[in-house]
Amino acid sequence: MSPNPWHADRSKPAFSLIEMVAVMGVLAMLCVSGFSLVHGTGCQSRKAALDLLAGAIDQARTAAITSRSYVVLAVAEPGDLPTGNERCRLGMFAVDTWPDAPTDTLQGEMLARWQTFDSGIALLGGEVAGVENPMDHPKLSIASGTAPPRILTVHALVFNPRGGLHYPPGSMPVAMCIAEGCYRGGKATPYPRGTPSGISASCLKISRVTSHSYRIDG
Repeated sequence: MSPNPWHADRSKPAFSLIEMVAVMGVLAMLCVSGFSLVHGTGCQSRKAALDLLAGAIDQARTAAITSRSYVVLAVAEPGDLPTGNERCRLGMFAVDTWPDAPTDTLQGEMLARWQTFDSGIALLGGEVAGVENPMDHPKLSIASGTAPPRILTVHALVFNPRGGLHYPPGSMPVAMCIAEGCYRGGKATPYPRGTPSGISASCLKISRVTSHSYRIDG
């Protein structure tokens, strides 16, 4: 007699409905945990980058006042320095005299080692809440070192001997935007996020006269 095809063969192992529901629940928890971990890491990197930038602005402003010189806070994107990774860096240079035209090469002395942002961080261009962004202005060329001097071409904030913001030129504040993202083809590209703006970013507004920085919403 042939076996009934509609009769389950209980001799073969099979998943019960309860086991399948349990497995699906575990998978859902792992997905949620993984997303939270990645998102949390991105937030931490963005906050660390924001603190690093704010601290570097304060250091550059203080150095300009104490040395009575122009101080350049250089923002080096991937490709601006002979490094092998895709991270942004901040450097600080003292400049005794400011040239007649900002397109002239500055003669600078490096004041501190380059500070590096975490990977997964990009500095975006474009206005921030209606305020102009230094990343939209032409880069500056800085000659530093000897035999022969090394010339760097970087984005920059420049502080005058009184501690005010000298470059980019103008009379209004500027703002910088730090986003979770990467560099593709040398261009800063934010990661898409489920936020109203579509990205996860933190912004700093820098006053013109005192160069103090404070956080604003992009």
